[in-house]
Amino acid sequence: MDWRTWRMALASVALVISQRDMPAADVRTNLPIKIYQPKRIKVRTLPAVRTPLGIPNDYKPWLARLKNGDLLVVAFCFGKIPSNKLKKGVPYIERAIFFRSSDGGKTWGPREERRDIHGREFALTVLSDGSLIMPCHFLSNDAFNKSGHTYSKVFRSGDNGKTWSEKRIGPKPFPARASTQSDWTAFELPDPRDRKKKVACIGVSIAHGGKQAPGNVFLWQSRDGGKTWDKTLRPDTKGWIDVDGFFCQSVTYAGERGRLLHVVRVDRSGPHWKLAVRPGEKLAGNDNADRSMLWISSDSGRSWRKHKDGGRFGTYGEMYPRFTKLADGRLMLTFTVRSGSTDGNPLGVRAILSRDDGETWDFRHDRMVISYENTGASGGGFGNTIQNADGSLVSVYSYRKPDGKTYIESVRWRLPE
Repeated sequence: MDWRTWRMALASVALVISQRDMPAADVRTNLPIKIYQPKRIKVRTLPAVRTPLGIPNDYKPWLARLKNGDLLVVAFCFGKIPSNKLKKGVPYIERAIFFRSSDGGKTWGPREERRDIHGREFALTVLSDGSLIMPCHFLSNDAFNKSGHTYSKVFRSGDNGKTWSEKRIGPKPFPARASTQSDWTAFELPDPRDRKKKVACIGVSIAHGGKQAPGNVFLWQSRDGGKTWDKTLRPDTKGWIDVDGFFCQSVTYAGERGRLLHVVRVDRSGPHWKLAVRPGEKLAGNDNADRSMLWISSDSGRSWRKHKDGGRFGTYGEMYPRFTKLADGRLMLTFTVRSGSTDGNPLGVRAILSRDDGETWDFRHDRMVISYENTGASGGGFGNTIQNADGSLVSVYSYRKPDGKTYIESVRWRLPE
């Protein structure tokens, strides 16, 4: 065997070894973003790169860009921790998990499970001073919940999520055993005392409040990055009563011209606006068929009114709104289809664009189908979208596989210019 033949043989062996040692490529990583009924967007698909994160039964991720430019994802996991001795047997505990990226979501660091941060459906807001605000819900059956009922909490970090402090929403001044709620995100407004500074705000209310609901709506305000909160402001919400509170599992966006946009969750069985059900359509029999209503405030959140057309915003099963102001001035709404998909795709995350800072929206055209592989009647969606400095977009979401377990992913993509 001459040296050329020997070198080729060695190269072939090395190739076989390298191919054997490489993990099998996930065919899902190249699934594109679909465009439903394109109009202004002139293509039907957008290239995307998807990255699986975490382990089976990680659920409901949220993404933020830290002040240092890194990306941080929070989600939650659930189940049993055998080493825990809080109760007889093995207790049920929900806790936060984190993932970090220093390259705009191209690669992600290891899964970080935090057994000291208890709750579910976490969300992240990065304030102008770099502080992180992270609300969550805390179920009554969680082994760490000693109250005997469900309520919500707000976490804060001043060191990019390495350490966290915790503040309960309640029990005072709310009714006894109230299921307290909050927006998923905080927002900032100019401080009227000093226009060079910002006031952080987060909406708080109660679920299942009945006639007590209108009197238990608050807009917390902080001038120290969420360390302390002034809890006295009671907004006028026009007597809003529904299963969920006015500030509950939603977001508020501080827009242009001093306007605030807030999306209220509307229960399918509640007293508010109804839609005609399409022929052959069967609504989900649970809260998967809830819908959304858009409200506006022009006085820094002190009073609210329904947006045009009675506030109607999407259709049944479209909820979990998240707003992202893009560098080109457009406002992106990322939301979840939880049931009754109207675009022919399974449950999952969608996005649409407004060119007038949220005044008008078109849910039927240029609809970006970000995730569309969910199996079954739940598990798909929840996540949000951020924009990197280079204009690229990163979205996160969860979905359920045929094995019945939930999985989370990030996806990098880009809008056409």
